[in-house]
Amino acid sequence: MKKAKKTKKKVMTKVRKKAAKKSAAGAAKPRALLKILPIFPVLALSKKAKYPKFEFKIEKEHALIQFPEGKDVDFTYTIIPDFVKARVHYERREARYDIIEPELSEAEKEIYEKLTNAFLEVVDVELNAIRNTEKLIPYLEETIQKVALSLDIKLNEAQFKKIFYYIWRNFVGLNEIEPLLQDIYIEDISCDGVGIPIFIVHRKYGELKTNIVFNDKKKLEDFIMKMAERCGRYISYAEPLLDATLPDGSRVQATYASDVTTRGPSFTIRKFREVPYSPVEIMELGTASPELLAYLWLAIENGASILIAGGTGTGKTSFLNALSLFIRPHAKIITIEDTRELQLPHENWIASVTRTGFAGEYGEITLFDLLKESFRQSPDYVIVGEVRGKEAYVLFQGMASGIPALGTMHAGRVEDVIYRLQTPPIELSPALLETLDVIALLTHAHEIGPSARRVREVTEIEAVDPSTNKARTNIAFSWIAADDSFSQREYSWLLQKISQLKGLTIDELREDIAQRAALLKWAQKKGIRNYKDFANLIAEFYHDRAALMKKVMK
Repeated sequence: MKKAKKTKKKVMTKVRKKAAKKSAAGAAKPRALLKILPIFPVLALSKKAKYPKFEFKIEKEHALIQFPEGKDVDFTYTIIPDFVKARVHYERREARYDIIEPELSEAEKEIYEKLTNAFLEVVDVELNAIRNTEKLIPYLEETIQKVALSLDIKLNEAQFKKIFYYIWRNFVGLNEIEPLLQDIYIEDISCDGVGIPIFIVHRKYGELKTNIVFNDKKKLEDFIMKMAERCGRYISYAEPLLDATLPDGSRVQATYASDVTTRGPSFTIRKFREVPYSPVEIMELGTASPELLAYLWLAIENGASILIAGGTGTGKTSFLNALSLFIRPHAKIITIEDTRELQLPHENWIASVTRTGFAGEYGEITLFDLLKESFRQSPDYVIVGEVRGKEAYVLFQGMASGIPALGTMHAGRVEDVIYRLQTPPIELSPALLETLDVIALLTHAHEIGPSARRVREVTEIEAVDPSTNKARTNIAFSWIAADDSFSQREYSWLLQKISQLKGLTIDELREDIAQRAALLKWAQKKGIRNYKDFANLIAEFYHDRAALMKKVMK
């Protein structure tokens, strides 16, 4: 027995020496693997693992699921094929959203614990700090397979896939909420504290309670710490507030201390859409009519400045992104945001984001700074994610100098938009306020559906009386809730303005809008929904409008 142990010891010593020699000679070994060898020397003798390659496809495009209607809905759909499903149903007259994941037996749970504990002993990178998680999966898979072999853990294909799913979810993903992040139909994720179910905002069913709960305060604190590290930020009891962006672009607001949020640590995630809405999808959602979008398209083409207003969660940024696709393909665009949300297909596009300072305000880059610099770069269009403070004054000065702009603002009524622009901290003069051409007001349309949004009205700013500061406005379009339709008014101040600039009659401009609306309907019929495909259609429109319209009118 002793002799056998000595022989094994000699073999292991040779393996270690051989590995060290190869490393010194410049052998291409990952650092993590060299670190594993002294702890699991049998790895050097093992052949490549026979476990299947772990892979799954998460559909980032907008899958066209036909969600059922009604209060008795009980519907299940796939989030990650073979691994995760979502069930939307009613329980005790309450709408619920349940995540269904693979179940692990007690034996499989023990194996999971063994594998993860051994993995943490040998891993030589800070996993939470890795922002590009796609690069982490192959490294994680290879290391786990080798650790499993070293511990003589035998798993069949189904077991390996299940266990590795949870390893992927908890190391690469964001633990229990990772399935929510992968569901393209979820817009917001909200945790209000310890022992409280997480709530989501579903694109079809609105606000739903989930079956995910953080029952342990320490576990929730650790999760928020992990989320902060993924954002490249820091959160603690001394600095308990987090406002940051996840690597995928999702916005995170979190609190860490119970004396700040008394029900325990909390977080809200506003999910980032990798594939933004196109105008065709905006039409399909019923948010706006083809004629309304065609009118705004003509306005943008003629250098109109537009503010998109609405309450929280009314889809202002999504609508802004969709409108930006109407800007000419080769126009120079500068976008300015607190967190990156806008996605444009234009090549001549500068995407600017603010930056938090280091040790106070040192190194801080604000919206004001970015706007001031943007107008020195001769853009054709400036797009501001949200207009809210003193930077608006710079924006309107740029508009007065002839550079059109698009932006969003939190406001429930057109009157509120004008009032906010005229009062501190913005305080625009009547002359500057007149540079704004159009306000598109979005609203929740709960009469239509729990998550429906509509453009309630499109208002033109004709003039501002300098003696009273009152704006003279004209409603160009309005939404009629009774039959969920859009009404277009006969008179349009903006069309009168374009008519004078272009030397065209009002009838000719209305015919132009009708043609653009026909093109949008044709694009919908042809299934041109993806924003890049739609951008190609707009490029074709500006390259040879006559030829394209000939196809449309066939």
